[in-house]
Order: sequence, then structure tokens, then C-alpha cells
Amino acid sequence: MTEKKILIVNDDVSEAIGLKKALRENNFEISGIVVDVLDAIQHSGSQRPDLVLLKIGISGSVNAIKVASKIIENYRIPVLFIIGDDDTELLSQIKKLNNPVFLIKPFGENELIKSITLALNRHIAEEKSRRNRNSANVDPIETGLADVPAPAITVNKRGAITRANKEMEFLTGFGRNELIGKKLLSFIDTNADEKKGEEEVEIWPENVLIKISDGTTQRASIFTGFLKTYGDNFDEQILIFKKESGEVEFASKNIDVIFAKVLNSLDEIVFVLNTKMEITHYNQKFASFAKRISITGFQLSRPVYEIPQFSKIADVNLYEELFKNAKEMKQIKRYGTDKERLFMLFRFIPLETEGKVTHMITVMSDITEIEDSRQKASVIYEEFMKNSSHIKNIHTAMGDIRTALYQIVKFVERNPDKLRDPAFQQVANLTRNAEKKLIVFDSVWSKYQIQLNMMKMDAKNRFSKK
Repeated sequence: MTEKKILIVNDDVSEAIGLKKALRENNFEISGIVVDVLDAIQHSGSQRPDLVLLKIGISGSVNAIKVASKIIENYRIPVLFIIGDDDTELLSQIKKLNNPVFLIKPFGENELIKSITLALNRHIAEEKSRRNRNSANVDPIETGLADVPAPAITVNKRGAITRANKEMEFLTGFGRNELIGKKLLSFIDTNADEKKGEEEVEIWPENVLIKISDGTTQRASIFTGFLKTYGDNFDEQILIFKKESGEVEFASKNIDVIFAKVLNSLDEIVFVLNTKMEITHYNQKFASFAKRISITGFQLSRPVYEIPQFSKIADVNLYEELFKNAKEMKQIKRYGTDKERLFMLFRFIPLETEGKVTHMITVMSDITEIEDSRQKASVIYEEFMKNSSHIKNIHTAMGDIRTALYQIVKFVERNPDKLRDPAFQQVANLTRNAEKKLIVFDSVWSKYQIQLNMMKMDAKNRFSKK
């Protein structure tokens, strides 16, 4: 049996280390330790641990119970809750989740392992039951709707919703039971002067405002089609929704149309996040970049902390800090391997409304060529400095030669009678000639030193650390 992977979500470092040690001693593998709830969602999606050990009360803009719900619903990973003895009032909220397992502090190692085993076994049983229910479902439309990679529903001839997939639940925030049986028009927000009676609605409009569970609305496009004949359902049709990028109030003034053209005209990759961590705007270059790292178009309609691959673009926690600090920032990130590498320069630009940051623009520029040139130039500079050191050693050696020649000249001066010896006289002449050559060398060396210092100053400015 393979070791089960456990993700520890705990912002108490000593407590997390203690849990890690206890789990390893009991043959569990540690998928990771994260200290922020948004990281927990991303890690769960990308690493797919077998269980998430989640401490209630951990920091983050999203509460831990909501995070657990998203992990369970999105990735079908069981969550074991750790709560303090003074947090028992949260049990009623936790129990609303699907048959949860929880630990109340303080607890011992044996209790921890038993709870993990219980949570894993309960999850296995629930998954088996779910698969049995799915296999017993003889409605092929229900099965097909679940495979549609976008929010989708079926509507009967009376305008009532008959089926809804999980993506539709994500889009609206309403559960399946809250959608099925309700009139579609009750979820569509229309202006007073555009309202029509149900009998007057002949076709669905291409663009609508969908009512969201939190009271807001979301602009979406509808793609519709009739279903193939199945059983007695001859008059059903399927509606597939596509979330439109851009804020609704902007779209009503046609500002988004202009903004989209501006974004797509830029050479850089650009996208915009709001305080809910949703991507409200992006250009085609960002869409292409996202596709390269396996982010689907539908994923872009969800909060970025629910997109596991988004961590390859940027850290979600960084955006939380940017929204708090309201400051522009630059960052360079490297992708790929040494053979095929990509360097991106990130510029984070906050947008304020009435003194409060509401959106964060991210501009990504490919600086691979510049960074490669910088690194190559740095290598050249390092080689240059090495050679400069060698030349300096030569200058030192020349100084030693000068000292030796100077000693010869002084010896001649102290022994004038030796000059009558032709051989000795020749040595004296050669020594004086060598000294003259050294004077020329000193002049050249002085010019070299000036040029070298100028090059060093220029190199320091060009290749200093960022």
C-alpha cells in the first residue's frame, strides 16, 4: 500500500513541525506545509494530497471553512479539521459539510492517527457510494452535462431548470437543489423597460445578467441548442454559459470594448485582478500564455486561488499584500530549464477608486533576450576582470625587473673602473636601454589604468545587481 500524502495547513510553525514529525513516524508522506488558506486551495489542486489537515483560525482573506468546502467540492479531497477547545461554536458550521471529521485541541498522537484513518476511510466509502449512484444514473444527458467544461443547464418548455452541472453551481454560487425546478427567468436580471411576459420570450438573448447568490450579478453569454430526443423529454434545450470578462458597470458604458482593444494592442501580457481575486480583464496574449501552462478559459472565470496552475504565474499571497500596501512593484520570474528558459518582468500597478485599491493590473514582459544578454555580459565581465588581474601581475613582475635593473645601474656607478671592460660596458648599455623601455611601458600602463578604471565604472553601472 502506497503512503498517503497529507497536506498540513497551519500557521503555527512549531505545531506544524510537530504534526509533520508525528505523521512521518506513522508512515504518512507530507505533501507540504502551507500557512495560508489560499495556498491550501492551490496546493490541493496541483499536488492532489490524499487528505488536508486544516487548522481552523488560520490567516487569510477567505475563512478556513469556506476553503475546506472548495477543496472538497472542487477536488474531492477529504479535510480533517483541527479546532481549539474555545472554537466549539464553529462545529455547527463545520457539520454542514459532508460528514466531516474533526479534532479538538489538545489531542495526542494516537487520536491524530485514528482521526486521519477515519477521515480517509469515510472518504473512500463516500466516493464508492457516489460512483455507485453515478453508475445507476440512466440519464445520459445528466452524465453528458457533467462533462461540459463550462456552466450548463437544461431547461424544459415551461422555462424551468431541469439539470445543472457543477460549473453552473460555481458560477452562480447556488447549489444544484437551489437551481433545479426554478424558472430560469428568476435567475436572469433584466431592466424594467426590457421585461417581458414568459409567453413573449421566443428565444434566449445572447447576453444576460445572471443573479449570483451573494446578491450581485454577472454578465454572461448564452450558447443554446436543443437536446437530442431522449425518453419523453422532447422539448428540452441546453443552455451553456460563458462568463464575460469586465465589470458590469463598465460594460454598460462600452468602456470595456475600448479597454479590450487597448489591451490587445499592447506587446506585453496584461491581466487585471479585483479584490475578490477574480480576473476581470485580460488580453489575448495573456490568454495564450495561460493556455501554455494548461489554464483553461473556464478556469479564468474563477478566483485565481482556485486555479492550481496560477502559482506558475504569480503568488496569490503577493496580491493580498499588494492590495494592502497599494504600491507599485516590479518582480522578475524565471520559467523553464537551463536549456529552454524564459524570464518575465512583472509590473504590478494598483488602481484606486475613492482612495481604495479596487483592482491590480499585472503587466508581464518577456525579457529573456535582455536577461540572457545581461548574463552573457556578466560572464564576459568576470573574464575581463580575471585577465585584468593577470595583467596586474605582469605589471608587478615588471616592477621586480625594474628593481633588478636599477641594482645593476647602481653597481656600475659604484665601480667606474669596470667600464674599461668591453663586456661590462655592453651590459651597462643594455641595462640603460632596458630602463628606457620600462619608462615607455610606464607611460602605456598609465593610459591603460585610466581606461581600465573607466571600463570598471561603466561595467558596475551596467551589471550591478538589481
